[in-house]
Amino acid sequence: MATDARFDVPSARKVFGEAINTSAQHNSAGAQRTVDIGKHSIGINRFSISGVSRIRRGFLSTLLEPVFAAQTVAQVAMESREAAGKLKALGIAKDVQVLLDRPENNQEGIDVHFNCQDGSRYAIKTGVNVGDDEGTASVTGRLNNIFGGGESLEANYTRGNKTQAAFQGVLSMPVAADPLKQLEMSASQATLDNRPYSSYDEVRRTLSTAYRASQLGGLSHELRYSASWREICNVGYRASPSLRSEAGHSLKSSMLYTVAYDDRDSHTVPTCGSLLRATTEIAGLLGDVRFAKVQAELQSNQEIADSGFVVSTGLQAGVLWSQGRSPISDRFTLGGLTSVRGFEYRGIGPHDGNDSIGGDIFYAAGISLLTPLPYIRTNALKGHIWANAGQLALLDDRGLLRNRNSVADEVYRFFMRPSAAVGVGLVYRHSMLVLV
Repeated sequence: MATDARFDVPSARKVFGEAINTSAQHNSAGAQRTVDIGKHSIGINRFSISGVSRIRRGFLSTLLEPVFAAQTVAQVAMESREAAGKLKALGIAKDVQVLLDRPENNQEGIDVHFNCQDGSRYAIKTGVNVGDDEGTASVTGRLNNIFGGGESLEANYTRGNKTQAAFQGVLSMPVAADPLKQLEMSASQATLDNRPYSSYDEVRRTLSTAYRASQLGGLSHELRYSASWREICNVGYRASPSLRSEAGHSLKSSMLYTVAYDDRDSHTVPTCGSLLRATTEIAGLLGDVRFAKVQAELQSNQEIADSGFVVSTGLQAGVLWSQGRSPISDRFTLGGLTSVRGFEYRGIGPHDGNDSIGGDIFYAAGISLLTPLPYIRTNALKGHIWANAGQLALLDDRGLLRNRNSVADEVYRFFMRPSAAVGVGLVYRHSMLVLV
């Protein structure tokens, strides 16, 4: 079960796409009848905007550059629609009506007016997440258009049975007045209770800055630099030697690059579309942690001939290279609803005694079928048949390299003997929660 308390960042792409496809209004009917708007050369005589309480002059100048550069009425109409869509996507205006008119004094050019409905200045959202043996409650507050250029400040606080306390503050701002290009700065702190899977707590304090660029077709890129201070603490008296050797502080400085293509109709229970995402992280610019990490995910969803049956397939894989043994804070974990169903959270992979210690290389694959239920008329409740498998291992003397003379045999067993499970269940999808 889940309800997300975070604001939907990808919605800017959807709002922008819908807005630029709407039609601008032309007040001068006579001009429409007598002018070929695609060929007639014309410029902007005057621009005005109303209904917006806060908009910065420099931001507005950048936003309107393509409008004033337009050479024909058709180009003015198209660029005006795009500018109006950006105002909506950035939350500066809830709605924008674009009006094109001839000047009253019969001057050359046309007048452009944006009649806006002012956007919300703030929003508060609460949510609940239940999954992977963890329940959390969170509250998020957001201030919109704080400097008059589409900037937003968001703060999130979360508490749960595993996430003891987590806070994150994010300041984001558009680049060149474009909602699909964002610069982001964030600070966060989280205290994580890893029991009963591992006998330790972890405190993470992170500062990061990122540049994110998206396209209307679903492609996105993100480049992020983060500096993180981690502490493995409250190690239990029954903790394994592997955990005790990890106790203490570590400093990580890393660059991450993520490229993704996502055209799914839903991020929770999709019925069509695909997801392809790849992330590369290089750590070691500063601090005492050095590694290279690559992770990829592929998902495909397809309805069978409008029958209500939806087939979903997924594949994940990742590898972590480090000097010596990798830090436990950066290893992969496997098992649970979001990776391999049918197993406990972090239940797959290397253990030292009763402690899950994660791994450096993993793969997971799955297939599922969502089915309509007899005598049930709603599409919110569906049957769920699934099968998945995966494996996780360390790349050191405790894992695949434990015996230098039989590495090939270890690798063969890693790929040919995965942990696998099959099952059936129900999926209930609602605007406020998803039950699986």
